[in-house]
Amino acid sequence: MTDPTVDEIRRARDELDQVIEEIQRVPGFETFLATPTMDDVAAAADQDPLVYLTAAEPGGLALIVSGGDVTHVPLDGLTTAALSDVTSEFLSAHAVYRPGPEAEGSAWEDCLAKTSAWLYDEVMGPVVTALDGRSSAVLVAGGLLGLLPIHAARTADGTRPTGYRYVLDDVEVSYIPNARALTAARSNVERTPIRDDRLVTVIDPPRDRPGRPLTRSQVEVEAAVAGFPGSAPPITGSAATADAVRTALEQADVAHFACHGIAELGSPLDSRILLAGTDDLRLRDLLTMRLRLRLAVLSACETLPPGTDLPDEVVSLPTGLLQAGVGGVVASMWEVPDRPTAMLMVEFHRLWRHEGCAPVTALRRAQQWLRDTTNGEKVEAYRQALDAGAGWLPPRAADDLMLVLQFLPPDRREQDTLGSWGAFAYVGA
Repeated sequence: MTDPTVDEIRRARDELDQVIEEIQRVPGFETFLATPTMDDVAAAADQDPLVYLTAAEPGGLALIVSGGDVTHVPLDGLTTAALSDVTSEFLSAHAVYRPGPEAEGSAWEDCLAKTSAWLYDEVMGPVVTALDGRSSAVLVAGGLLGLLPIHAARTADGTRPTGYRYVLDDVEVSYIPNARALTAARSNVERTPIRDDRLVTVIDPPRDRPGRPLTRSQVEVEAAVAGFPGSAPPITGSAATADAVRTALEQADVAHFACHGIAELGSPLDSRILLAGTDDLRLRDLLTMRLRLRLAVLSACETLPPGTDLPDEVVSLPTGLLQAGVGGVVASMWEVPDRPTAMLMVEFHRLWRHEGCAPVTALRRAQQWLRDTTNGEKVEAYRQALDAGAGWLPPRAADDLMLVLQFLPPDRREQDTLGSWGAFAYVGA
């Protein structure tokens, strides 16, 4: 029997066409998600290959576009029926998942493992082979594939610390809705200088209907601020209103939201970041602002599908932010646990702001570090940073992160599960 959620997703496509038309009627957004021409695609693929993925009967296909060259990669196992079954199981497991220590070994982790193996065998394994050693690629995932963590597809490999090799170990992966969006994102990056005093941060503000508290949001924000000396204090508490955040964003180069978000992709313009009281920062508001942000980090939010009743890969907070003038977005595909997220974000900001990595590279390397290092290795890294007075690690953040790790088996990799590190993806340039 077909999962009713998937049927609803298919029916929602017609409604989403109307939403796209609504956005295109906003002055300045006439080309929003308009169908790219081949010239658009070739121009966008002049730096990194664009990989188009689609399911079909009797089998799917990947098109790898590099400049004017196109490589066809048959994906016989990527049928519409198989993708529907995998996505239905994924959505069902996610619907009952709640982050926390009890999630390890849960049905959710079992589903993630099964999904990632299928994604490698039937989708990304052949694509990685066809990329022939190229170090990076931009994925355009069509249909239900946009709901799945393609970057975390995995295959067994006894030479790796965790016993698996993931796609992101072979290829630096980013996502984009289409070629025109990638060109626009690159333009946004080129025209957005990053100044040390132009970071906006928002810390888990109190809600009238409170959800799960983000107990380590302060830790990751302190790490973000350490890379932007001179920035304004974080916006938090009852001061984190929609008006205050919009005003701050107009003067910002980078934003880091350590708070909850909701992707309302049955009504995509109402996808939102949750602020103080009953306030929200909605996608429809962001589209009218004409932002000039190099990067937006949406941490601890369900800011990429799944997590909605009618998810869709095309109109979402990340892709909407690109259209609104943001160069790149770090977002999560499911609700993420606090402690590994804080460690991931501390390492991300270290690599980006203190080591000079590009944001997409910093995210990839932070995920690998979180996944592959042992508890003892993490503690030692934090201790050495404290002893050296490293600017990237505020002492309070180090104390918080080490507090639990010091009492765990030092040789164990506590964050090697997909649920701990695999949710985050990079969208844009």
